[in-house]
Amino acid sequence: MSTTNIEKFNEIVGIIFGKLYESFPLKIDLLSIEVIGEPLQYSDGIYSDELCITVEDHRFFLDTVDWLMTNGYLAGTMSSAGCHRAVLTAEGLEVLKAIPDSLETPLGDRIKETLKTESKEALRSLVSQTLGIGLQFVSRSIGLG
Repeated sequence: MSTTNIEKFNEIVGIIFGKLYESFPLKIDLLSIEVIGEPLQYSDGIYSDELCITVEDHRFFLDTVDWLMTNGYLAGTMSSAGCHRAVLTAEGLEVLKAIPDSLETPLGDRIKETLKTESKEALRSLVSQTLGIGLQFVSRSIGLG
């Protein structure tokens, strides 16, 4: 079964949020090859230490980072390789520090832990919750909620 754009987006956002939350307040580089690159596989089935990425996946990564920046979750400087000196904004940090009723720990901590277990479905779910909370914060700040 192929992954939908939303599922792919949520996975990438989860990885990005995990890296930024763990490094906060230090600024880091988010390069597509390091975030979503996969080991290069040779024709004999052996994997290389070198990472590779398709042009489509690279573009998807850049557009995902751009969306996060445009919507106020992170700040940094975009380049053709990724985002340099990336850091969570105050809103991004607030969302990741939120503790939904269904959890006992902040979303950022849960995302970090989920990245270690490599459960893509759990990561997608946490990112959906996180972005939903972010939308609630934005709605309240502009007087809609």
